[in-house]
Order: sequence, then structure tokens, then C-alpha cells
Amino acid sequence: MKIRVVFRSVLCGLLIALLAPATGVRAGQLHLGQPVKIGVLVSLTGSWSSLGQNTVAALQIAADQIETASRGRNRFSFLVRDTQLDPSKALDAIKDLDSRGVKIVIGPQSSAEVAMIKSYADAHKILVISQGSTASSLAIAGDNIFRFCPNDMREAEAIVALMRHDGIRAIVPLWRNDAGNNGLHDSVQIRFQALGGTVAQGFRYEPATSDFSTATASVAFQIENLISRGRDPSTIAVYLAAFDEVVGVFHSAQGNATLSDTAWYGSDGVALSAVLPADETAAAFAVSVGYPNPIFGLPDSLRSQWQPIADAIQARTGIEPDAFALSCYDALFVVQRALRDLKFLKKSFANLKATFVAEASRYQGVTGSTALDPAGDRLNGDFDFWAVRPQNGSYGWVRIAAYNNGVLRLF
Repeated sequence: MKIRVVFRSVLCGLLIALLAPATGVRAGQLHLGQPVKIGVLVSLTGSWSSLGQNTVAALQIAADQIETASRGRNRFSFLVRDTQLDPSKALDAIKDLDSRGVKIVIGPQSSAEVAMIKSYADAHKILVISQGSTASSLAIAGDNIFRFCPNDMREAEAIVALMRHDGIRAIVPLWRNDAGNNGLHDSVQIRFQALGGTVAQGFRYEPATSDFSTATASVAFQIENLISRGRDPSTIAVYLAAFDEVVGVFHSAQGNATLSDTAWYGSDGVALSAVLPADETAAAFAVSVGYPNPIFGLPDSLRSQWQPIADAIQARTGIEPDAFALSCYDALFVVQRALRDLKFLKKSFANLKATFVAEASRYQGVTGSTALDPAGDRLNGDFDFWAVRPQNGSYGWVRIAAYNNGVLRLF
């Protein structure tokens, strides 16, 4: 399914013939007065659609502010494509965007999608800015992929710190078979074992799985095996790296006494999802097993800056935004500054990349510094932990802890 949404805002005439010699964009395709085309690859109707919807809203708000501040001189045209978190759809979408002259893309959200489009983006000189991809396997210097969130090694550090604080000494992983969640599993395993913990074989399920009975039965069996060998049940946990299919997992797990009596820990793909708290059975199970989920965090010191933007996004979508979505808001301002710098440079893709990285290193946005590491991933590694809790007769997300500069704080 393709969804095309065009929003007005940014950079009137800044790219006259930009990238034409270097990327094959036809001469005359970019004219004075035309808005700059930005591709947006997001999940609007598939799994993790909460981030997709909030991403579009964040970009629209940023574009409106840029246009207003420039008195209409700076404009963007967003070409939004619904990938449904499907890597093949993401590849089809970036090919379509390329055919339309798009050379800057925000998204896609998942590492599986980024892995699928990476070769095409590199070969066709397309700048890709992902807000949600975390797989450390994609941390490759010199490519055209830039990620405005920390990679999975930093998330693993945060979640393992909380597990260790809680007295967890053995984990049974349960994870979705895609690039991002495989990366989380691997990084958590490495970190947990390095600190002396035990990691069971666990269970990896396919993205298309809808019946989780085999997966949950396997995890329960492995927990019971650890207990039979003398492991204290209070020191065992399930580590779940998933997306919105968490609802199906919890429906399957909630009738199992072993799984209901074991602590669960989650990942960024579920944190602040609108789907989990909306399902009463799954939400009740999440509450009963704790289930904290780490996600790239928003600095408390910058609340006065990001809270109004977060409120504006939620007013449009009805979904509380996270740092992934707000990083898109920041990314558009970095893009604006990079394109501005190109007025004084040779118009080439190499200079576009260089100015983008330089501006990211200087920019202080609502999510803090957007500086990137040598592989093009965000340097900032702070995380918040969110858990589902009862709220006014239903369920909602509550921030329960933070991990900042190696220090864990519980709320």
C-alpha cells in the first residue's frame, strides 16, 4: 500500500541543480522556488505504526516552523510511503522515491528495512536518516545510512544494568527474527554474559508468526529447567525483543503459571506502543510481570524545549511520542542547515553528506546533541525505561527509570 502525503515547507531554491552531476538527477529538476523533496519511509498501518504516525506529525510540525521562520522562503515537500515495517515494501518505496528525484530520506524505522535498502541507497547516492534502526551490524562507516538513535550495544548496556540491579542472574531470550531484534538479542547476550550472567538458548520466532504457543511453551520449559538445576526463580527473567506482536505473545503467555511468575524485560520496539496498553489482557499481563522497556531517552534538562513539541505531536495523533519521533523533528532542522551550507560549496553528494555530518555535530535540538559517531550513529546513549501500569480505569505507559551516563536512576 502506498500513501502519499505532501506537506509544505523548506528551502526555496536552495538546491538549484543540486547533485545533478553526482547522482544522475536531471538538469532542471530542481528550480528556484520549488520545495525540496524529502522521502519518508514509515509504518503507518503495520506493526510499530505508533512511531510511524508520530514521525509524520513531527516532520510536519518542524516543516511548518521552518517555513514560518523563513517567511515562506524555505519549504519541504514530503513524499510519505507506508512500508508496514516490511523490508520488501521499504525497498520498493525507496526505488519509487529515487525515480521521483528524492535524494534525502527520513526513515525507515526498523533495522530489517534499513538492511534491505542500504545497498540501493549507497549505489544511488541517497542520504538515509533512520530514527529507529539500532542493529550494530549496520554501524558501517562511510555508507549513506545515518541513524539518529544509539545502536543496540548502548541499549543492551542500559537493560542489563536494570536487570542486574533487580537481581536477575539468568535470562531466557524470546525475540523476533529480524535485523534489529537479532542485534538486540546478541548485544544483550554479550553484555549479560560479560557480567557473569547465564543466557539460555531462548526462542526466536519469525515476523509472520501469529500463534505463539510453541514459543511460549519453549521459554517456559527452559525456565523450569533452570529452576530444576537449582536456580532461584526470583533471579530468572524473560528478555523479549519484539514489536506490536507483543500482544499475541502475552495472550499466549498469560495462561502459563511459570511465565506469569517470571519477570519480563522488553525493548525499544515496544516502549510507548499504543497497541499494548489498548489490549486489556496483554496489558494486565505486562503489569503483572513488570516488563520495563528501554528506549532512547529525552533529557530532563531540555523538557521545556521538547515537551511542547511532544504535546503538539500527541494532539495530532493521539499517541504519546518518544525520542525516536522527536529525533525526526531535530533531523529536519539538521537537513535544513546542511542544505543551507551547500550554497557555498560545490553541489555534490559528497558535500551533502559532509555538511550533514558537520551540522549534526553542531546542532543542539530538543533531543539534545545530534552528534554522530564515526559509523554515523548517534553518540548520545541515554535511555528511559517505560512500563505499562493501570491508569484511570485502563492502562498506560509510566516512566519508571532512566539510565544516564552509566548511572541507573529509579523513579
